[in-house]
Amino acid sequence: MNVIDAKKLNLPVPEEFCLPNYADGSIANVPATVAQLLGVRLRGLPALPESLWQPLGKVKRVVLLTLDGFGWNLFQERQDLVTAVAHKATITGQLTSIFPSTTVAALSSLWTGSAPAQHGLVGLRMFFPEFAVSAGMLDFSPLFFKARDALVDAGLDPKTFLQHPGVGEQLAANKIPTFAFKGYEIVDSVLSQMHGRGVAESLGAITFADMLVQMRELLEKRAGEQLFINAYWPTIDSLSHYHTWQGTAVSAEVRAIFYLLQAEFLDVLTDVARQDTAFFIVADHGQALTPVSQQIFLSQHPQLEQMLFMRPTGEPRVLYLYTKHGCHQSAIDYINTNLGEAMTAVSTQSALQAGLFGPQPFAANVVDRLGDVVVIMRGGHALFSEAERPKAHKMIGRHGGMSHAEMQVPWLGFRLDGW
Repeated sequence: MNVIDAKKLNLPVPEEFCLPNYADGSIANVPATVAQLLGVRLRGLPALPESLWQPLGKVKRVVLLTLDGFGWNLFQERQDLVTAVAHKATITGQLTSIFPSTTVAALSSLWTGSAPAQHGLVGLRMFFPEFAVSAGMLDFSPLFFKARDALVDAGLDPKTFLQHPGVGEQLAANKIPTFAFKGYEIVDSVLSQMHGRGVAESLGAITFADMLVQMRELLEKRAGEQLFINAYWPTIDSLSHYHTWQGTAVSAEVRAIFYLLQAEFLDVLTDVARQDTAFFIVADHGQALTPVSQQIFLSQHPQLEQMLFMRPTGEPRVLYLYTKHGCHQSAIDYINTNLGEAMTAVSTQSALQAGLFGPQPFAANVVDRLGDVVVIMRGGHALFSEAERPKAHKMIGRHGGMSHAEMQVPWLGFRLDGW
């Protein structure tokens, strides 16, 4: 697999953007890292540099905790809240998210070890020509009418939609069980079914403390056994959308999470449960400040709107435009000329060939999912269709784009028997 170095990505985007490092420095490289620690070769992107995992030595068990929205900016800004845990880390590094830096795509990369263009889930909202509908990837419902899991009813198969084998499947083939932990309300969702291929068991938790207790009990029960635990918790991201990553409530949540992590997990595991166990903390993405004053609506640009034959997909920080016949270059030129300070537009084909969404081979239908033009926001801007106006003001923290705030995430590693 020919992986393009982010530093050499040939694409006309602003210098302030942080490009995904699929070569050896993104969250999509984490699964291969986990597999190598467990003595297995994973099909997909290569592992992280050895300096980001080999210092932990030989292990039999790996625990990966993904904190949604816990960007590098938040980690650095609130060191006072995480010091008790972070200062014991053998490994402290910085990774990039994938592009787009949105949860559904990022988690799919963490569950497959592949980039968005390879696994096929390339955005929060995607167009499905086979069903003649644009749909949201959290509930697999049409955008115009909420009907949860409607795409499954229409024929979408959760077990085959991601076009790359899952981590659980590949580890199971090597007789290593994978256990997934997440909120009880999403443990059986369509997205979780996609990610959970080959997983030995998916366990739902009501609170973060509940999840930690369940993880601790599993490590105790299976002491000495080889396994992988993949845990996910969303609350930092959920709060940051409404309060921004700098919000007091977000700081309180970070404090609570790291306190519970130490008090209910790291400090209380028995020696036998800690033995030969590596523990990592990562995030799927960070968040950028997107104030209401920097919101832009397509209706303010009727000339551009007339070039489109449907509403954009993607999300407000990265949009996929479907242009009318003959309007492809005109749409790019209009955006870069008239809105260049707020966003940049590139041809979808150029973005794919440059490796922005990951290296080839690409998933089938990925071009259909991405449209003709990719629009990426600059600064704190966000772009909406008129239909989104009633709710646009509610979120003042967002992600999906390529700012450093959205793209950079922490990578912390420990040996639990050294805690």
